[in-house]
Amino acid sequence: MGVLLAVTLVLIAPMIYLYESSKLPPLDSEFDLERALRNSIESERRSQKMVVYEPKKDPIEWKRPDFERLPKNLVAAYISERGCPTYFQTPREDGWPWTKRLLLGLLNIEPPGDGWCEEVFAWNLATRVGAKGNIQSMVATHKIHRFLKKDALVAYDLHSLRLDLGIIGVEAASDDLFHKPLLELSLAELAELALAIPPNSAFNQIKNCKNGVQIRQARDGVIDRLKAFSLIPDSEARAAKDQELACKRSN
Repeated sequence: MGVLLAVTLVLIAPMIYLYESSKLPPLDSEFDLERALRNSIESERRSQKMVVYEPKKDPIEWKRPDFERLPKNLVAAYISERGCPTYFQTPREDGWPWTKRLLLGLLNIEPPGDGWCEEVFAWNLATRVGAKGNIQSMVATHKIHRFLKKDALVAYDLHSLRLDLGIIGVEAASDDLFHKPLLELSLAELAELALAIPPNSAFNQIKNCKNGVQIRQARDGVIDRLKAFSLIPDSEARAAKDQELACKRSN
């Protein structure tokens, strides 16, 4: 019975993969992914501009994600909050371990290892280009993972986060929340930004800056985790925790 099931899966799985792949936009290269995301994001920004005229909001144009445009401490906070602080210290997951991770994911089983975050980042991108349902999203996740390196997965994910109407990506979030370019944010401000984006997803709370005591405790928690994982030195952590909330200054 087990052999029959295995043979059946071997025969049917490729057909399911091809069928679901045919319903997706082209995803055979980084160029395909970039084009699909640009069309989606610029269309959303354009629609928002038509509804509310806000000349100081981010431009409609969406630039190709660049890992070098991301502050190192933001990347560190993001992978830390996602639960994989050693993401850049471990090899990329490929071959059977990666395939097994995707298949087990359909059963809500997550094997250990930093491949978890590779899957999360690629899955996020899959849904943003239109993948529907678990199987189709798994197919798109696999296709995206084939051509994006670990740093590019992070860059594309952070630059395509949908945080509010027309606010897409961490650069837009920095401008909207703190009225400053992303690369000018301090460690304390980056920790607040890490609260605003997934997995914490407290964008509106940070923007409205309500419950300042709770926000500060949460911000300091992000900083403490960065220090605990040796992603920042103790001196920087102490200095950042001494800073007042950036959202108070921005409102």
